[in-house]
Formats: sequence, structure tokens, C-alpha cells
Amino acid sequence: MGEKLRCTAIIMAAGKGKRMQTAVSKQFLPVCGKEILAWTVDVFEKSPLVDNILLMASADGKEDVQHLWDNYGWKKVAAVLEGGKERQNSVANGLAAVGEDTDIVLIHDGVRPFVTEEMIADSIAAAQAYGGAVIGVPAKDTIKVCSADGMAVETPDRSTLWQIQTPQTFQRSLIVDAYEKAEKDGFLGTDDASVAEFAGHQVKVVMGSYRNIKITTKEDLVIAEAFLKEESLKENKKEQTAPAEKGNSVKKESHERKAESKDQKKVVIYTDGACSGNPGAGGYGVVLIYGGTKRELSEGYRLTTNNRMEVLAVIKGLEALKEPCQVTLYSDSKYVVDAIQKGWVTKWKANGWYRNKKERASNVDLWERLLVQLERHQVTFQWVKGHADNPGNERCDELARGAIAAGNLLEDENYQMP
Repeated sequence: MGEKLRCTAIIMAAGKGKRMQTAVSKQFLPVCGKEILAWTVDVFEKSPLVDNILLMASADGKEDVQHLWDNYGWKKVAAVLEGGKERQNSVANGLAAVGEDTDIVLIHDGVRPFVTEEMIADSIAAAQAYGGAVIGVPAKDTIKVCSADGMAVETPDRSTLWQIQTPQTFQRSLIVDAYEKAEKDGFLGTDDASVAEFAGHQVKVVMGSYRNIKITTKEDLVIAEAFLKEESLKENKKEQTAPAEKGNSVKKESHERKAESKDQKKVVIYTDGACSGNPGAGGYGVVLIYGGTKRELSEGYRLTTNNRMEVLAVIKGLEALKEPCQVTLYSDSKYVVDAIQKGWVTKWKANGWYRNKKERASNVDLWERLLVQLERHQVTFQWVKGHADNPGNERCDELARGAIAAGNLLEDENYQMP
């Protein structure tokens, strides 16, 4: 799907483990026979989207991190670097070592071993689309803002609160510039996202998992061990219950779809259509993002309508996928999104492509093509407000208008003037 993005992970392993109250720093503590940091690095080592790994260590822990590298033989680890006084200083040291050929930087806590390859992929896709992204989960508990003497002074609306995790993922130039500004202005943030926000950048929050815990206390160790034992039992059960004969089991369609979805690639698609005159010269733009790879599509037509270009953009994006995928599709067209989400298209088709007893549905040729793709892929439609600084949507608009301006316009053969 185009040229692959180059991604570097900076894994923070410079903590002292004061809250753990152990002689050994928390990242080196064993859980189920393996160091916490080793569990974490393994996930990034296995991810096909990550090209390089930088390990940040404290001055007195650098040798121990190097020993783990030697012991496990991680091939993607490029260096063990010394951190700074604060986490922000350590990240800054890591960013200074990231090559200019890197497109995306992932910053992750070394003591979050339950990060998944899916979270890595989702965060990279969101960073590519928005500039910056963080993994998080909605807050479960009520949060209180308290005064210095411990008195509750405010209760924020819990529905707006998220517990932020890592990885925190950014386009390299954005996060490097943000850290330089923070250094210049003396700003000390609580996480990488706050540094980006201080520099004036918006950060997208991507759904993570409540299992993606940061191991900082002895109680966390107990939870982590329970998670790992549970995963081990699941793996053993899979091996024991593997079918002896292939093709003899008959499954219901819903079960088949669930099984298939686990193996399907997760793709993000942005689409937009444009038309000069409506009807008039028109075009569409599509941005497809899979993991660290981005592809752009666009074409222009001599005579068409805006609605036709909006629908065609969605079709072209889905038709570009070579295999069934799980797709999150963003469009600023209410015409498209409502027609699918509110079931209008299904009703029109059931009525012989009539909106009501007298009025025939428009753009039937395109809706029929789209329904074919919706059978093939699992698509979740998301409406976004047009021209509201959404980078993916804005890029699609640029592509659509650029296709119109480029000339050599195609014929929209199925368009009929009213």
C-alpha cells in the first residue's frame, strides 16, 4: 500500500523502582521467569512495523540493560543510551539519537509488558493521520480534584476523562520540535503528549486496554503474574483442543466472522469528494493507512456531482484493499455516513431502489458497488466535520481538488443530468 514508514521505538528503562521498595529496579524484576523489561521489548521486537529500538537506561542500570540485550539477542535494538534526571530528559536524549530517516517515533514505558502489536499498529496509524497519538482507556472511577490539605474541591465529568498509557506515538519532526520548545521554555510535562500539547499540537487518544498496566507496585506484580499465567493457559488450551481433522466442523456464520476478524488487517481510510459547480467537474481523494504504511488515491471527472464523488471515494478506498479487512472509514459526508448507519441504502434496495413510492434513489450504480464492498469488509463509518483541521480529511480534500485542477478528466459514464 505504498512506501512503508520507518518507525523507531524508544523504550524507557531508567526507573529506580522507589514505589516498588525493592533492591532491584522494577524493570529487571522477573515475572514468570522473565524480566519485565524483556517481556516489553519482545513485543516491539516482534512487531513488523517497528524498525529500530532504543533502550534508555540509568547510569547505574545501563550495564544491566546491556546484559539483557546480549542475553536475548534482540536484533532491532540499536543502542542502550543513558537517560537524564527526569523522564522528559531521558526521552530528549533518546530523540537526539533517532535518525532523520525515521518517520514515526513510539515512546513506551519499559514496565508496560502487556502492550500488544495491535496497540502499536493503531498508534502508528493515528500518529500518521493526526501527528500525535496516545493509547488510553476511559476512567472507571470517579476522579476528585483536591486541595493541598486533601479536601475535595471539584469532581470532573468522568465521561470526559481517560487514563493515558503508552506507547505515545508521534511524527518525528513534531515531537522533536516540541521537546526543543519545552527545553527552551523550561516546561516540564507529565508525559510526552503534554509536551506536544504545550507546543500547540493536538493529540489523538486511541483505545488501549485495561490490561496494559504499568508495573510500579508489588500489587502490580501479582496482577502481572496472573495475566501471564492466564495467557499461558489459553495457549496450552489452544494446542490441546486443535481439531484432529480439518474441514469436518460446521460453524455458524457469526462464529466464522469472529474467527476471521481476528486475522484481518486493521485499516484506516479517509475519504472526501469535491465538485466545482455541482454538477460540474469533480474529484475524489482517499488516504489509506495500514500500520506504518500510507497510500493516496485520487481521480478527476469532467461532469459529476459532489455526492457521487463522496460515494465513489469510499468505493475506491475499499476496492483498493486486496483482502478482506477491518476498516475504520472517516468521511465528512452526511449523505454517505447516514445512508449506511441509518440503513437508508438497505431500504432503498429492498424497495427496488426507490426512496419512497414516487421518488427513485440517486446514484444507484455507486450504492450497488459499495454494498458489494461492505459484504467483503467489516467497515465502521465515522463522520468527521469538514474543514475542521482533521489532517486526514484535509489531505483528502486537497487530493480531490488537485485531481480536478490537474485536467485530463475522466467521464463519469453513469452520471445522468437531472
